[in-house]
Amino acid sequence: MPETAPAAPASGFSRGIPAPAPTGSGAVDQAIAIWSALAELGVTDAVLAPGSRSAPLVYGLAGPQLAGTVRAHVRIDERAAAFTALGLSRFDPEHPAVVVTTSGTATAHLHAAVMEAHHSRIPLIVLTADRPAELRDVGANQTTRQAGMFRSLVRLDADLPAPTADAATDSELRTAVSTMARAHAAATGEHPGPVHLNLSFRDPLVPRSETASQAVQAVPAVQEGSSAERPQIVLTRRSRPLPPQPRPVPISARTVVVAGDGAGAAARELAERHALPLLAEPSSGAHAGPSLIPGYPALLAEVMADPQHPLRPDRAIVLGHPTLSRPVIGRLLGAPDVDVVVVDPQLDFADAARRARLVVPAAHGDDNADEAELERRRQQLVAWQRAASRVTAELASTWQQQAALAAWAATGEDDLLVLGSSSLVRDLEQHAGPTAGQVIANRGLAGIDGTTSLAGGIALAHHAAGRGAGRVRLLVGDLTALHDLTGLVIGPLEQVPDLDIVIVDDGGGRIFSGLEHAAAPPDLLRRFFTTPHGTDLEAAATALGATARTVTGTSLGTALAQRGSGLRVFIVHQEISAAALEQQAEVDSCTT
Repeated sequence: MPETAPAAPASGFSRGIPAPAPTGSGAVDQAIAIWSALAELGVTDAVLAPGSRSAPLVYGLAGPQLAGTVRAHVRIDERAAAFTALGLSRFDPEHPAVVVTTSGTATAHLHAAVMEAHHSRIPLIVLTADRPAELRDVGANQTTRQAGMFRSLVRLDADLPAPTADAATDSELRTAVSTMARAHAAATGEHPGPVHLNLSFRDPLVPRSETASQAVQAVPAVQEGSSAERPQIVLTRRSRPLPPQPRPVPISARTVVVAGDGAGAAARELAERHALPLLAEPSSGAHAGPSLIPGYPALLAEVMADPQHPLRPDRAIVLGHPTLSRPVIGRLLGAPDVDVVVVDPQLDFADAARRARLVVPAAHGDDNADEAELERRRQQLVAWQRAASRVTAELASTWQQQAALAAWAATGEDDLLVLGSSSLVRDLEQHAGPTAGQVIANRGLAGIDGTTSLAGGIALAHHAAGRGAGRVRLLVGDLTALHDLTGLVIGPLEQVPDLDIVIVDDGGGRIFSGLEHAAAPPDLLRRFFTTPHGTDLEAAATALGATARTVTGTSLGTALAQRGSGLRVFIVHQEISAAALEQQAEVDSCTT
């Protein structure tokens, strides 16, 4: 029998978790212990893809010992499962989500989400089922070299041996629980990110009903106040790291603050405290306030092209992960006459131009400016804002920008907007004003993988957190939407996320027309870069179970304002046929 914990643990220590009653399957015994440990550590959600070798984890999670502790979500496609879990974790990193797959090629589909979790520093717990040692490298079905497959990306990599076939031993259960505790601590610790636990399971993969029933009868229920205790397994807890102490950073009259993805309120507060221009990406978490410079990319290109420009910065303080603008990355942060200070507690800090002179974990300005100096900076800040407004007004306007700004304008204080990696996020960087809503984007690697699934996971977490008054929306281009069509596949037994998906369908990858590839021969550019798809996105979304309709940029705002639930897909076209408009008018009249 499993070891018994002391009746009264020392003050301040947890009792651990109850040892599982034997089920007749060591694999299921271990799975129950794994889920019990994760639930006790704060895991609230798990996303599972179907499979046989991972079946013990299903039986363990569905058993009476875990009832109601961890919410289960099922996705058919492993990549969609991984990004759904990433979305759940992204919304609430304090409670990292788990993704579960069976063995073989299923594990490979997790790679993109693990990469994004690593580069975005988002906790993610990856559980992959595997064959026991005796079935590896001998041609057994669905067996490959899974252990260590994510090693360069994860904070912890463990390959747990298979427990004893009929009943997991005390040592095997303690090892599994201890490993879960280490994994959770690594995922949520000083350098948050993904962890990978490769779990070997030996037959039988299902509980033996007679054995399980006898075990339940043999272990009496513990009555409240009773001195009799269920056997316990020690659960190791690691205290959370303290936030880093701010360090002084130099401030000059021509300092600017650059807020990349995930910079957070610290960037805005630093800029406002010292009356500095704030160059904030849409997903920075700092895109608001009196220091914000809307439309900075085009202005910065103009400023950095002139060494004598009156707005030219001499220092840039960088928070978060800036990725969107070449004027920021190349011209500002790469300029030899600009001192770069990076604020980041991690060793993998963002410094793409390799010109950072100082890196601090957190910052406060080393500045003794008097009121006269602060007033001069405020006047300089106004000059930045007026110049940015002028330059932006001179740029051409497109219907795609109009659609992006409509989605941005619809994002209120309680709402959350997810942005795909396409031209649309750059449209917002150049044209969007302040927002009170939360904005999230996969800028760790700026990929288009799993974007719909990520937004679905965020919407599930948003709902679970009781944010019912707000709405989660996703803004993507057509290629990004096509790249994750399986993100729309939500089974009839699953909770459907409340999510609006705005797809700007301009027939291909518009982003390449703004890169150097625009100079390529037109036929080559169109076929190999913009890649027109010819897909009826409304029909595709409808076939996959979403409520879909086609709108224009001018009607998108009205459509988004209409209340609804579940998956709603809005495909934005430049123009809509008269027949489609008439059909949609009938739908709207029935809705109202």
